[in-house]
Amino acid sequence: MILSLVHSMQFAFEHPVFLDPVWLRLRPRTDPSQTLLSFHLESLPEPDRIERMTDLDGNGLSRLWFSGSHPALLLKATSLVRTLRSNPFDFLFQDPRACALPMSYPPRLAPLLAPYLLPENASFRGPLFRKFMEDLQDLSRMETVPFLAALSRHIPEILSNQSREEGPPRSPEETLEEGSGSCRDFALLAMEACRALNIAARFTSGYHLPSSPTSPSLHAWAEAYLPEIGWRGFDPSEGLLTADRHVALVSSPDPFLTLPTEGTFRGPGDSTLSALVRIEPLPDREGDPDTSPASLLDR
Repeated sequence: MILSLVHSMQFAFEHPVFLDPVWLRLRPRTDPSQTLLSFHLESLPEPDRIERMTDLDGNGLSRLWFSGSHPALLLKATSLVRTLRSNPFDFLFQDPRACALPMSYPPRLAPLLAPYLLPENASFRGPLFRKFMEDLQDLSRMETVPFLAALSRHIPEILSNQSREEGPPRSPEETLEEGSGSCRDFALLAMEACRALNIAARFTSGYHLPSSPTSPSLHAWAEAYLPEIGWRGFDPSEGLLTADRHVALVSSPDPFLTLPTEGTFRGPGDSTLSALVRIEPLPDREGDPDTSPASLLDR
């Protein structure tokens, strides 16, 4: 399907401030599961300079430089994305060793995947986490694909989903103790569960078209690296593996490196942030001039 995405953010300051360079991670990536058809970024004030780059995980980043002092910063990213994967289970393992857990990777991959296998913090794996893992191992019979499916389903079955707009992800132990969490809390819990069984995992930020009529927002889920297959997403907030209703922006083994904006300002007073996300599915008639990226954005 084709998804039209608009993500607006406004930072308001008590007094005019000088903006240090602002990093943006708002450009959807192109990979085998999605194609970025168009992307447009608006900024008010206009930056003096924009630098575009690619990070270690292949994410597209922008750095905006400003001069002078400003009472507010308005950012608006407009994207058109074609999602390509309707079946999240469209793969087969050739090597039977990839089917069983703990995961075993080819020796050449091991050093490359090291950052995705390290636990965020050893204290994350307390008694509640160990019990959580025991239950998952029983549900999955220590098989790779059943484990990812069980992990996606089990988290929303035992934990309540809550909206928490500010703050870093909670530790898995804290999330299990609270009995609830946000999408980023669930994503980190899922990552740590994968890493506990030597499955390389990373944190992904993006958008999700909900099946129920709820207001869309920036979303988070996890991705696991499967031998011969590559990165595959699974969403423990929705209880499923990701397919054509998810659009990824950025991924990283460090959740902090997936923040949509990063930067500081110099000046007195505090700041407030207001954000709005709009997602609209559009007809996907590939090759039809009426559904070209330009005509769709003009609607």
